Amino acid sequence: MSCSSPKVFKQLSAAEREKFFDSFDVVFCDCDGVVWYTLRDFIPGSAQALAELQRRGKRLTFVTNNSISFVAEHLHKFAEQAQVHVAKEQIVHPAQAVCDHLKDIGFGGMIYCLATPPFKQLLRDAGFRLSQEREGSVIKTLAELREAIFGGEPVDAVIIDVDFNLTATKLMRAHVQLQNPSCLFLAGAADALIPFGNGDIIGPGPFIDIVAQSTGRQPTVLGKPGEALRQLLRQHHAHIPPNRVLFVGDSLASDIGFARASGYQTLLVLTGGSSQADVDSLPAGHAHMPDYVGDCLGDLCNKAN
Repeated sequence: MSCSSPKVFKQLSAAEREKFFDSFDVVFCDCDGVVWYTLRDFIPGSAQALAELQRRGKRLTFVTNNSISFVAEHLHKFAEQAQVHVAKEQIVHPAQAVCDHLKDIGFGGMIYCLATPPFKQLLRDAGFRLSQEREGSVIKTLAELREAIFGGEPVDAVIIDVDFNLTATKLMRAHVQLQNPSCLFLAGAADALIPFGNGDIIGPGPFIDIVAQSTGRQPTVLGKPGEALRQLLRQHHAHIPPNRVLFVGDSLASDIGFARASGYQTLLVLTGGSSQADVDSLPAGHAHMPDYVGDCLGDLCNKAN
């Protein structure tokens, strides 16, 4: 569905709302900024909206770029809402997407992973081997730098996601390992910015770009808005036409742009990364223009005016 300007969901008539609900079978939904405030509580009305979608028989999949939290933490949040029922298989997490991709290609080698502890633990739990790191060490001599960059065993894949303990030395080691053309270069989330507190902080995207530019290689990106994630979602829902999928997100670039390029219908909610002013600033027909805009996910279960 392509539009020159989005429809405001709360302005739809009762008949238009029913037509909307009848137009999709599957919902891909972001979590942070849509279902709950980033790393915090459920947004008012979101649990009721998810329950309404499930009542209508819609199949829900939660597509998040948040690899800071364990999948179990996401499940625990959902479990606190009695009216919402979510299974582990319904959450698409960057680390899980990477695991699925590695399993699909039969990968069994050593991994150098620049990511959070939850991301690394999910890889280990899936049976993958990660190279050891000297966390917290301070490089004081050229000999120590040489050991940190060139020491240790060679790896067969480099994975980069959010890493709050990222250092120049780690990026240098990733660069060295990727000189081997048979070493895979994978990325989870590739956001330039990620929400934190009352604003944004630098995301993994710029650091992935540093390694990409220094090696002349582009990673396989398995978080939004990566092409590899798009293919993975298509494989998992091969029987569903893209136009029968609704994607709900709070980011014009990571969510709506990704969904539009995938052929999905789109709903932007204004409880996260993008504002109405951001939407208004887009030229007609822009690749990030949503089909619908809602104040929040709860608009889906509010009655028409």
